[in-house]
Amino acid sequence: MTRLMTGRRGACLMVLVALLMLLAPLAQAGELDSIRLSFAGDCTLGGHEGWMNYSIGTFKVMAQQQNYDYFLRETQHLFARDDFTFVNLEGVLADSPRGLNKNTKWNFRGATDYVNILLEGSVEGVTLGNNHSLDFGKVGLASTQATLDEAGIVWAYNDQPAFFEKDGRTIAFLGYWVSDFQRAKPGLAEAIAGLKAQGAQAVVVNYHGGQQYRQKHKASQTEDMRFAIDAGADLVIGHHPHALQGMEIYQERMIVYSLGNFCYGGNRKPRVVEYPSMVLGAELLFDGQGFAGARLTIHPFRISGTAPRNNYQPYPVSGEWAQEVMDIIQADTPFALNPFVEGQGAVQDAVMVTR
Repeated sequence: MTRLMTGRRGACLMVLVALLMLLAPLAQAGELDSIRLSFAGDCTLGGHEGWMNYSIGTFKVMAQQQNYDYFLRETQHLFARDDFTFVNLEGVLADSPRGLNKNTKWNFRGATDYVNILLEGSVEGVTLGNNHSLDFGKVGLASTQATLDEAGIVWAYNDQPAFFEKDGRTIAFLGYWVSDFQRAKPGLAEAIAGLKAQGAQAVVVNYHGGQQYRQKHKASQTEDMRFAIDAGADLVIGHHPHALQGMEIYQERMIVYSLGNFCYGGNRKPRVVEYPSMVLGAELLFDGQGFAGARLTIHPFRISGTAPRNNYQPYPVSGEWAQEVMDIIQADTPFALNPFVEGQGAVQDAVMVTR
């Protein structure tokens, strides 16, 4: 009888140990902290200076006819529920054309009160690292930065980072126009290391480059965006082509080549290639050692509810239009994407860091 009890106890102990071994990874996974980010592409809150007096079809006219919440109203189910929303602000916020750069074909400007579009839209951060931030020279850039500062919206511009903190976890954001990125390359690893030494557990690099209206990324984008990962970035987000492009996994980190346009006043009659868009959800995961991985979600959008004239109000899509977005991204992505699911988006597998 004693031997029988001992045998049963031994068996029970073995089962318990096996159970604990199975549950241990789950417990560790449950201990991961997460921060939910949303990213969107080119947002030009205004339009070309030469359009300012047009009576129809411009962003300015729509702003006069609608409330500030009109423009990002259809994104609130995502932007208002995440922890932090970050977009590419492509243009200047200024109340005069002072400093206009006559050497550029397009000069994008919106009134300073258009910052309320970001506030009403639950956008907390922007990158100014693009080819339109200096459309009105240093005067326009300074006006944009001051307007954002006053509104409490953080901005990243070249080596000037933006930060977001939640529950003791800090994320740093950098943003570069491609030519500025080339100049930053020699010191990028040191800059990112410095941010992490100051307490940033993850660094996101925004890269503005690539060929416009092209749905396949170029080799130069791959080279530059992988360089950012090699320099220490944990996620790299791209825009500038005015079209969606794919994504890849590199060194256990994610690269998204182009988010396309979003709330885009830069074109009154967008090209067909400009309409498909997305909001990218990025859940960054952290453990006791810092950044542990990321899970991305594609939310298919179109930049306008009307065509061919832009109504400047991006909206979520499903059915054939959602599949169009997924097909464009898939055609430029080397691995199979998880499909779009109504009400959830296309939730991709988490890419985890190997310790």
